[in-house]
Amino acid sequence: MRPPRPFRPRPAGPSVSGLRQFALFAAIGVVNTGVYYAVYTVLNIWLPYLAAHAGGYAVGVTGSFLLNSAITLRTRPTWRGFVRYPLSGVVSLVCSGVLLHLAVTRLRMDEHLAAIAAGALVTPLSFLLARWAIISGVRDPVTEGASSR
Repeated sequence: MRPPRPFRPRPAGPSVSGLRQFALFAAIGVVNTGVYYAVYTVLNIWLPYLAAHAGGYAVGVTGSFLLNSAITLRTRPTWRGFVRYPLSGVVSLVCSGVLLHLAVTRLRMDEHLAAIAAGALVTPLSFLLARWAIISGVRDPVTEGASSR
């Protein structure tokens, strides 16, 4: 029998795993932006621009959910997470819109730079909300097996 491991408090900052997840989330976001734009561009050949936008957005959200579930969070996608995932995007959209408005009207920033800044500032919140949407309620087979004994 091994002696118990000594208690070591965790550092107050973000974990290495959390930083890795955030970096993967951001990289998937960049790829997803390209996928959205490619789908939008192709659909816009035959469809009005708003319909093409909706199609690109639907493909983008679905791809982002699946990639972030499998790669970033290493979990199986669930229907519950899939339904909640776009809601996390709505909160991020509203927050970035408020920041964009404040940067342009109060700080007199250029609209294009303000959009980039607002997106960058909201990305950590987007990550936390997306992670919540995907993993909240996911059953953990390790703890489930231990609790049923």
